Amino acid sequence: MDRLRIVVIGAGTMGRRHIEYLTASGECQLAAICDPDSGAANLAAKYDVPFFHDAYQALDLASPDGAIIAAPTLFHEELALACIRRGIVPLVEKPITASLDEGQRLVDEAAAAGIPVLVGHHRRYHPRIKRLWKLVKEGAIGALIGVSLLWAVKKPDAYYDVIWRTRAGGGPVLTNLIHEIDTLRYICGEITSVYAATSSATRGFEVEDTAAITLNFAGGVVGSIFLSDATPSPWSYELTMFENPSYAHVQGNCAFFFGSEGSLAFPTMELWRYPSAENAGWEYPLQQVQHGPADADPLAAQLAHFYRVIRREESPLVSGEEGLRTLAATQAVLSSGSEGRPVELPPARP
Repeated sequence: MDRLRIVVIGAGTMGRRHIEYLTASGECQLAAICDPDSGAANLAAKYDVPFFHDAYQALDLASPDGAIIAAPTLFHEELALACIRRGIVPLVEKPITASLDEGQRLVDEAAAAGIPVLVGHHRRYHPRIKRLWKLVKEGAIGALIGVSLLWAVKKPDAYYDVIWRTRAGGGPVLTNLIHEIDTLRYICGEITSVYAATSSATRGFEVEDTAAITLNFAGGVVGSIFLSDATPSPWSYELTMFENPSYAHVQGNCAFFFGSEGSLAFPTMELWRYPSAENAGWEYPLQQVQHGPADADPLAAQLAHFYRVIRREESPLVSGEEGLRTLAATQAVLSSGSEGRPVELPPARP
């Protein structure tokens, strides 16, 4: 089978991680790197591939089968549409686009052209997330009742030296919470409404630093999230999952799933339930069972899936439609926080 040719557009942190995985893969070859920063030319020289400032030239001259769009979100729509109009399958980093209107245009044009779009919510490929999904869907904790999630970290002050991070859209809701929203949609089902209180009192920037969120899911499941990037805390996905070597790590949990017959802590995968229906109630001791699978790199798994999507062997695990629903729920948090009222989400399109 011929090796797939992949162009990477955007050579920032995520783009460089994708490049590392691409060059280590036996299924594809890095066809070109595109970035407006001339400094990325050194990276292209390192891997002995063409370098482009202009994405359209890269797509036209490198003859790729697929493109990884790791450019700033502002450019996602136009770059993904450029791929679709050339018959090139895009992997678009999250969020799918900067706005819901842009995302809908992208989804509609991709559908009309018959070109699949994969959105880079890579956590869905992590073995612990997949195991969590399986346990909940197969009823290991009975009928799902609710979920409580914590995302509380202390970002270094220098993080906010980048000016766009201090302004609307640059805070932890759209930058970080979108991952948690996507995971909760994957595990718990569609979010039907959100009610959020947001605050910028700790850092004092235009952008939020803290939020408390109530979620309603289809089928009556309810949930809560506490989010802050201004507090020292071990309770977040980044610090408990040992996924990214850039972060310090701790052993612990950041999310709890509650069912009619048991409860499950994530990511330690501790399942708590009574040994029998006859001996169920707070006067009886709970039993703990461990369900942790072996870990693996979700970005590598996502890339392998991307190859199969390009070859039309699989449908996208996170399609354009899925990415758009996650963006809608995440933006609803900001809308609810600014307006002081619950925000209803429209039902998914058939």
